[in-house]
Amino acid sequence: MELSYDILLRVGGGLAGVYLALSLFNISGLTRIRTILCLLIGIILVGWLGWRLVRPEDPLGAITLVDSLITPARILAFCGLAFAAGFFAYLASWPRGQLTAPLAAPAGMAVWVFASGDMRTLLLYHSTLAQRQKVCAALGWEGFFWLLPVFASLLGVWAGWLIQNRKKKPLASLTSLTADGKPFWAAVSILASVIIAQLIISILAQDVRQADTQLGQVIGQPGKGQIALAVFVSFLAAGFAVKYFAKIGYLVPTVSAAIVVYLAMRYAAGAAVLENMTRNWSVAYFAKVVCAILPLQMITFGALGAFTGFQSAQKVPEGSKQA
Repeated sequence: MELSYDILLRVGGGLAGVYLALSLFNISGLTRIRTILCLLIGIILVGWLGWRLVRPEDPLGAITLVDSLITPARILAFCGLAFAAGFFAYLASWPRGQLTAPLAAPAGMAVWVFASGDMRTLLLYHSTLAQRQKVCAALGWEGFFWLLPVFASLLGVWAGWLIQNRKKKPLASLTSLTADGKPFWAAVSILASVIIAQLIISILAQDVRQADTQLGQVIGQPGKGQIALAVFVSFLAAGFAVKYFAKIGYLVPTVSAAIVVYLAMRYAAGAAVLENMTRNWSVAYFAKVVCAILPLQMITFGALGAFTGFQSAQKVPEGSKQA
């Protein structure tokens, strides 16, 4: 599938609709406008301009590092676009850019997701046991790679913050994004985020299920929209929980999305699981639904969900925690 104006409009409209619906809860009209501006900036700079840098050789193929045309130069280029998206999104949301600008790069990456193939199309070209082992080994670490444009965008946001707050300490703007000196709670939050994400994804991302004598059941490839919703909601819940209960920033659940990918691919690459899936099932079926989600899909909607949950938790009145 190639990038088209139809995809751009659908992604932009879908994301704007979601955030407008969420922002009805005690959010001003100006903040809603700023949110849409940030989404549009990300869609244009990262999604549209960055498409040529990541698109697969096969128009129907999936965006992944497996047999990819993505070179170090292209990585630097789309990270530069992500930095610019974060920077200009911050300026567009002045003077409260930190409330919406981090959405820019993941919004653009969502365009890549809907313009590319899925896990099933990737496995169509890697269907043997040896090829599947290679794919799972590569995808296990790929989630951390797709964090690069997310982090580059946050550096752009930080650069915008520095312009606005020249006289303040530079690191002050980053404390709300991280664990803020709480290593124990950061570790607990990562574990909680991984558990919450896997649980909710397994509930929301559905397709036809078939009985399997060894695994109990296998599941077909869910649609991209269903994956997007499931991952977004799961990390929204994780981002909300770790901020509300542990006072941890949204980077922790965002990084947890890469850990979910790693664990899913480790499970899929298990000798017994992989041999059973290769021998008895087509590439359209997976041992677990989380194994059917590409790293780009997980990181994109995990980042969007984690930030949204983080912001939602910040808006909960303090008195409600004592109720």
